[in-house]
Amino acid sequence: MLKKIALLLPIIAGTCWGCSGVFVRILDETGFNNITITFSRVSIVVVLLGLVILVHDRSLFRVPIRQLPLLALVGMAGYFFFSLCYNAAVLKLSLSLATVLLCTAPVFVILFSSVLFKEKITPIRVTCMLAALIGCVLMSGIVESCGLKWSIIGILLGIGSAICNATSIMSTNEATDIRKIHPLTVQFYSALFALVPMFFLTDYSAIGGFVVERPLTRILFLIVYALVAALLPNLLFNISFKYVDAGVVSILAAGAEPTSALLFGLFIYHEIPTVFGLAGIIIVITAIIILSRSDMAGTGASEKDSSECGDDPNLYSCSSLT
Repeated sequence: MLKKIALLLPIIAGTCWGCSGVFVRILDETGFNNITITFSRVSIVVVLLGLVILVHDRSLFRVPIRQLPLLALVGMAGYFFFSLCYNAAVLKLSLSLATVLLCTAPVFVILFSSVLFKEKITPIRVTCMLAALIGCVLMSGIVESCGLKWSIIGILLGIGSAICNATSIMSTNEATDIRKIHPLTVQFYSALFALVPMFFLTDYSAIGGFVVERPLTRILFLIVYALVAALLPNLLFNISFKYVDAGVVSILAAGAEPTSALLFGLFIYHEIPTVFGLAGIIIVITAIIILSRSDMAGTGASEKDSSECGDDPNLYSCSSLT
């Protein structure tokens, strides 16, 4: 039952990330640059997580020094370097092309997972991954674009954003599933590490001007933005690693994010999707359903094999969830 529920978590996380574009557009119109937008989100996440840990369980603040490099990697790859690569790619490429390059992250996750965690590269996973990628291409508008803005450096930066995203996913999986660090601890310290370089790049005058105009409303807006775009999806994403393979998690989230972004654009900004966009939604949703059902079916067999092995946790075959 937990595994079945866990399969929904990366889908919900991807949906939250997809709707974050609504907040980004509003902040961009008020003069926030990309780093400042990221800082406003991450700084509030650190404060909120700190308060939650303080009330819930203060022992979660304690982390062995040997774990700090891994948590720093999660934060720097997932927040800081990802933002730098993706934001730079957006300036050098068409937005649709930058988005599609980012959607290649599951490819790297599956490859890394196979090498580092011995997760199986099954035909169903590869097929669903390719289908989700094709769906993202259709939704991005590349097929309908007469001319795309592109450059070699821009493409390398776009691929870099996907690798940063995949690195963050794999590091989070290592921290949460392998090293058994609590998800709240992972998120708090990774966000804290990511804030360090942002301190020197943030436009504080933009934040001050935004808040001073209508303090209560604007502060509430930033808190909701941090909850929806970072805190909630990141925690759900982390928790899902305890029950689902990293490759499956990345595909489910990668498919849900652009799909929800397109739907939010339709309902909020009345951006009517094209026939290709609708076809992309159908392909992505179908791939997610097939992947989820196949993974749930595999869970039963895995749990059965585990029970037959007995209770010895030292047996590798008994501890594998693939």
